[in-house]
Amino acid sequence: MRRSTAAFYGVTGGAVATAAALALAAPLPAGVRTVVVPQTAMLLADLLAIGFAVRAARRPGTDPAVRRAWKLLAGALIALCAASVLFAAFPNSTAFPVPGHWMRLGVFLPLMLAGLLSMPQRAGGQYTRWKTALDVSAVVAGGAMLLWYLVTGPALEAGASLGRNTVAFALAYPIADLVLLFGVTLVLVRGVDTATRLPMVLLGTALLFEIVGNTYLGYLAVHPGGPAVVQWLFFAWMAAHALIAAAAFEASRAAGTSLAREPGAAVSRLPYLGIAAGLALLVVAALREGRIYPWTGLVLGALLLVGIVVLRQVATLRENHELAITDGLTGLANRSRLHDALGRALVRAQRSGQSTAVLLADLNGFKQINDGLGHAAGDRMLVEFAGMLRRAVLGSDVVGRLGGDEFAVVLHDIGSAENAQAVVRRLRQEMELPILIGDVVVQVRAAIGCAVTGPGEHDADTLLRLADESMYRAKRAQRDGTDPEMESLAADLGDAVRKDQLRVHYQPIATLPDGKIVGVEALVRWEHPERGTVPPLSFVPLAEESGAIRQIGAWVLEQACRQVAAWHGEGHRLHLAVNVSPRQLEPGLAERVFAVLDAAGLPYRDLIVEVTESVPVEDPVAVEQLRKLHERGVRIALDDFGTGYSTLRYLTALPVDILKIDRSFVAKLDGTPEGAAVAETVLRLSRMMHLETVAEGVESSGQAAELAGLGCVNAQGFHFARPMPAAAVSDLLAEQDPASV
Repeated sequence: MRRSTAAFYGVTGGAVATAAALALAAPLPAGVRTVVVPQTAMLLADLLAIGFAVRAARRPGTDPAVRRAWKLLAGALIALCAASVLFAAFPNSTAFPVPGHWMRLGVFLPLMLAGLLSMPQRAGGQYTRWKTALDVSAVVAGGAMLLWYLVTGPALEAGASLGRNTVAFALAYPIADLVLLFGVTLVLVRGVDTATRLPMVLLGTALLFEIVGNTYLGYLAVHPGGPAVVQWLFFAWMAAHALIAAAAFEASRAAGTSLAREPGAAVSRLPYLGIAAGLALLVVAALREGRIYPWTGLVLGALLLVGIVVLRQVATLRENHELAITDGLTGLANRSRLHDALGRALVRAQRSGQSTAVLLADLNGFKQINDGLGHAAGDRMLVEFAGMLRRAVLGSDVVGRLGGDEFAVVLHDIGSAENAQAVVRRLRQEMELPILIGDVVVQVRAAIGCAVTGPGEHDADTLLRLADESMYRAKRAQRDGTDPEMESLAADLGDAVRKDQLRVHYQPIATLPDGKIVGVEALVRWEHPERGTVPPLSFVPLAEESGAIRQIGAWVLEQACRQVAAWHGEGHRLHLAVNVSPRQLEPGLAERVFAVLDAAGLPYRDLIVEVTESVPVEDPVAVEQLRKLHERGVRIALDDFGTGYSTLRYLTALPVDILKIDRSFVAKLDGTPEGAAVAETVLRLSRMMHLETVAEGVESSGQAAELAGLGCVNAQGFHFARPMPAAAVSDLLAEQDPASV
């Protein structure tokens, strides 16, 4: 890839340099030197750009929205190429508009703008959209002032002396340039994903060169008596066409997709450049111009810039105030705003004689969601629960997030405790509907506490404490098994193995960068006859609490060892990873594992036992079982590495062979040094300690490529394959190595 990049930029740069040398110094006829050579160079660049743009529009694994945008941009580049051909076909035509102008203004411009606006943007609230609009307006206003001063104003002032065609030209192209400036600035200011950022920066720079060339051409048209250096005009256009080709080339090789990111510091300064340009023109005009005409557009532009600056400042102040009292993830009130709302509600209650209530809710199983599916899934669960709270209360009530997985609701003028309980019942009804997180169906559950106070009975702190005590009583009741739903599920779980309701799915583990399957992780699934598929996050915590995890873990180990041994017999040499709970690390575990391996005929070296930082390192029995397994060749992997508080302590206390990089760190990989910092640190640590690494939660080719570049050898995640039955894994293995079938 590096060689192809160097070759492209070498050839393109050499072609532009050659064209520039011929245009400047070659002993050629003037028309050939100043028109034919640059036009030929631009045409070749256009053809390159079209090819790469079509490739970018068809590249698999790219965000569909990005592909759609590049289809429009490819159409725009075809129109640009056609315009170059038409201009070359009518080189001596001075009329406006000729066919080349129609192609540029009527086809290229709309398609280019549509392609730019189709690029995916980062999510943002109302204030973000306002600030983006004002920032773009500042840049466009500054550009409009510059075009007015150089082209449009003089053209309107000269009027009939220039001729109708020249005036029309001097009006049409500045408007087109402002449209291009609007599109480029909007894309850069609102932010694009990391895979698209470099192509967009190159494309934006190209269009700026295009604007410079058009502006200079307009300046020459309205100042016919001044000196003209036509070569500079073509240099600007040649640079624009070469940069467009570079943008399409980078887009055609951009690996994967990633989350949209905030615009960089340089992009954030664009509005100030527009303001500075506009104000600088006022100074220039004051020193040089004795006529009134240039001042008309400049003064209007300056007034517009001042208005934009004021509105931008107002929007920023309001946004900062909103951010100070709002939870950034859920959009609910934060702790500070909740306390303020509760204080005001209690004061109002004293005047009205009504009661005030506080609900506190703490999500159950949130840690399992975070650990099992990653922080993005945990965030999704918090957002979904926030929506449930909003739907359960009235518009005047205040819903907030206190932090973590704890939420609160301030109920105004509740009337009675029964009305507060009605809100609790509505919330429970909302939670009855399961939600989909990724491909896992999750039943949201929460412990809910409620406290009600009459006018003047309790202050805010006391009311919150009473609600907190109520919530913990509800949580204790659920732990004691008095939650009917959990009690029923726990009872069914005890019979799951005996009634053959469990299934083992396997998630492939692949090598980087080639993606070859070298192992599988065994994951248990519960096919309940009445409830359907019960996700592990719903029943594994119950199994650990009840002790049923011992029986389930033993069954999974036996089934998985037999299956992997069968794959060995078919010529597919895979290793097997199984999760072991702290409840399973009891005397005799190692001997039972050896017996299962011997019965299945699976080499000890091909089994990996995965443990998390929930293993008590001070428990001599647990540590001894892991040491016995390690001494006989079974490898030990530390799962979710880096998410706990005592990570380094586990590396020295346990016989670890493999570190599994937690999916939360993989999710941060976005092509920047900051995003790769933690993953790179873990990989360096593993190399220093001679440990293997496996990256979890790899969901895009971009993440896989970045991990490979950092030196990670193995990975798993949806980018390679989802957890699947054994038969589906067999099909993948057959495709990978047909000779073994």
